[in-house]
Amino acid sequence: MKMAKNAVMLAASAKSSLTSFICARLDDGRLLPFILVLLLALPGLARPETRSPYQNRTHAVTTVVVGIISYARWPSEPKPIRLCVTAPTQYAEGLFDPILLSAPRPIKTERVPFDSPLLNTGCDVIYLGNINAGQKQNFIQRIQGHSILSISENDGECSAGSAFCLQIDGDQASFKVNLDALARSGVRVHPNVLQLARKQAPPL
Repeated sequence: MKMAKNAVMLAASAKSSLTSFICARLDDGRLLPFILVLLLALPGLARPETRSPYQNRTHAVTTVVVGIISYARWPSEPKPIRLCVTAPTQYAEGLFDPILLSAPRPIKTERVPFDSPLLNTGCDVIYLGNINAGQKQNFIQRIQGHSILSISENDGECSAGSAFCLQIDGDQASFKVNLDALARSGVRVHPNVLQLARKQAPPL
């Protein structure tokens, strides 16, 4: 029930400010200290007018990606959640902030070469950058049968085999969902979060 309540609050916050978006998690008392530290520690959460367009996009992407991960559940809970960034990316910088390791569900981020065997054996989440058509097929085959949540940074049609595909427009980020890819992954994501697909996340 609490998870459903949180997801409904997250859906409502998609039309409001960043503060409301983050507060969708505050009814879980364990997260309050983490959120307060996050607000104080991340320079990118300063007033939007003081940041460059690139910084705004980077922090919008970070917010969406961490939000998706927070509502994902694996068959066996990883501790920490291993987030692998692979292929050339533009907006993944915020995912490497060490404060993510202090979350109640810690996220450990590392960059992994696309051709590394660790991509399908040592990752719980894959943040996928720019790849070509041949690499798309290779990626789909490699993650098949593994409980890996995949998120593409640059796949507007959501055809690279990733479950989630970011849609970046100006200073905002939204996402599409490939339901077939998500079902194959074996990772569960709360259905209320899936309803946010194609809806813009709040500008940061």
